[in-house]
Amino acid sequence: MGRYGSVFKIKPELKDEYKKAHDEIWPEMAKAIKDVGIKSYSIFFRKDGTLFSYLEVDNYEEAMAKLAKTDVNTRWQEYMEKYFVKEGKSILGPEIEMLEEVFHLD
Repeated sequence: MGRYGSVFKIKPELKDEYKKAHDEIWPEMAKAIKDVGIKSYSIFFRKDGTLFSYLEVDNYEEAMAKLAKTDVNTRWQEYMEKYFVKEGKSILGPEIEMLEEVFHLD
C-alpha cells in the first residue's frame, strides 16, 4: 500500500464551510473514493488556507484516473470549486502539489 501526501489551498475564511461539506460528504462520493481503492484518507488545515491531504492506495495514478471518470466526482469538484485558491482556473478541483515522502515509521 502506497502512502501519498499533497498540499493545496482553500480560502481560509471558508474553512468552516469546507469542513462542513466534508462532514456531510455525499455517501456516493465516499463510496467512489473507497471503490477506487483509497484507504485512510485525511485532510488537515493550516490557518493560511493550506490543506495537507494524506491517503493510502495501491496505485495513486490509476485510482485518481478512475475517480476522475466518475460522474459523482465531477459533481463534487464542481460543488467544491468555490473553496479553492489556484492559478490554473481551467482545471476542475484543487491545484494539488504532491509531496515526496522522506520518512515513515510503523
